[in-house]
Amino acid sequence: MTYKIIVASQKEKLNETLLYRSLVAACIDPDNVLFYGNNSQSITSIYNKGIKDCRKQDIKIAVFVHDDVYINCNDFEHRIRKYANKFTLTGLAGTKSVSVKEPVLWHLMGERDSLRGCVGHGNDENFYSYTSFGPVPDKVIMVDGVFMIVNLTTLPEKNNFDEKIPSKFHFYDLCFSLDCSLDRIPVGVGDIPIIHNSPGLREMSEDWLNGQKYFLNKYNKFVGKKLTV
Repeated sequence: MTYKIIVASQKEKLNETLLYRSLVAACIDPDNVLFYGNNSQSITSIYNKGIKDCRKQDIKIAVFVHDDVYINCNDFEHRIRKYANKFTLTGLAGTKSVSVKEPVLWHLMGERDSLRGCVGHGNDENFYSYTSFGPVPDKVIMVDGVFMIVNLTTLPEKNNFDEKIPSKFHFYDLCFSLDCSLDRIPVGVGDIPIIHNSPGLREMSEDWLNGQKYFLNKYNKFVGKKLTV
């Protein structure tokens, strides 16, 4: 199946990113990247644009990746196609159950034994460590957005990223994956080695808190309830 890697970045050019260095190392053609540089728009709007552009080109798989990710495998194309055939939406880390509550963080809303997936963290490909959340592959209800594979042939056209989220760079992944799960669209996690050069959420900024408020309002009828797959 044909694919495109969709990247929203504040950098001007793809070759300025860590992601690009990994593409070269793994012999992944940069022409397979839809790069939206100098970006100041929300991730939801860029990702929806990416989906629209892919559908226009009859691309079958959309891979959403942060620009500070190093793809750490040489069989990337085999892996994304494998998981696109298994799930409509695939992440690398997520949870099989979720209780909608504060703080709205997938790994805290999910019980420890429901967590799934594995992600590497570090400054570059020469020095990193793995965070193992749980076994893979498996079906989940919610995924982290650092790396997501979407099979556009099985994703209904009405299922897009929620552009009403007031936070530009948060909650796009939680809303998208939970909406898919609520619509009974297969969501899962798979095994694709990456290294994420990010410390994660350091502070709950006003932007983040606005997104959390929106999330809790959107899924208000599930507050206090446990959702599971």
